Amino acid sequence: MRKMIYLLLIFCLVLATTMGCNKESDPEFSKVVRQDIPKRVQNFIDTTSEENGVYLYSSNIDNDDYDYFFLNAINVNQGDRASFFTDVTFEIEEQEHTLKISFNEELTDDSNYTRKIDNMLIYKIKSSEKFDTIKVFKNGKAVPIDVVGV
Repeated sequence: MRKMIYLLLIFCLVLATTMGCNKESDPEFSKVVRQDIPKRVQNFIDTTSEENGVYLYSSNIDNDDYDYFFLNAINVNQGDRASFFTDVTFEIEEQEHTLKISFNEELTDDSNYTRKIDNMLIYKIKSSEKFDTIKVFKNGKAVPIDVVGV
């Protein structure tokens, strides 16, 4: 009898572990590549990419569960240094129902741009009831979103 209980306990433990490993995680914020985003979002990026800036595409009208946050610095005037983005973070401040997006924008010292730089980034944001406001901070200072598309 004791052996039977022991085997049943091990079976339940293995079953619980296996079921837990099969759950697909769907992160609230993830970096995506252009080829993996919906066509309507690609069209929005095409129309806004002529200007460097901070952009948000809201999919609420499309009944999509995701919004898309887009950082663009691909436009460089001749003689200027190229900008690129580092340290992009997403933090939900639940008491204020606010999503805080922070990033640093830096200038490259590579005048020939021989190394790969992150000068265009796209993030997928899962819609959530945890926030109803988005605040963006560049180099520690609050900045507006240049264009919000729907």
